[in-house]
Amino acid sequence: MALAVIDIGAFDAKTHFSELLRKVQEGTTVRISKNGKQVAVLQGEIKLQNAAAMEAHRRIMKISSELSFKMEKEGIAPLTASDIKEMRDYGRKY
Repeated sequence: MALAVIDIGAFDAKTHFSELLRKVQEGTTVRISKNGKQVAVLQGEIKLQNAAAMEAHRRIMKISSELSFKMEKEGIAPLTASDIKEMRDYGRKY
């Protein structure tokens, strides 16, 4: 399923704003440009949350990969689930 994306100029976006909002509610992403440069994106809240989650996941995977590489290089045993839980809970009262 391809994601629907509309590219539109600022003047036309202003003129057809209500229609564009309806399309955003239906899942379409609207990219608005002014003088040929993209200046804004209209997208639904769910897409915004998904994008933030995907970015967080990307960062976590990058850090995990770097940590694994460093641990392997230095001969440190991989972390177990209990190790991770212990680090998470370190200093917690409850």
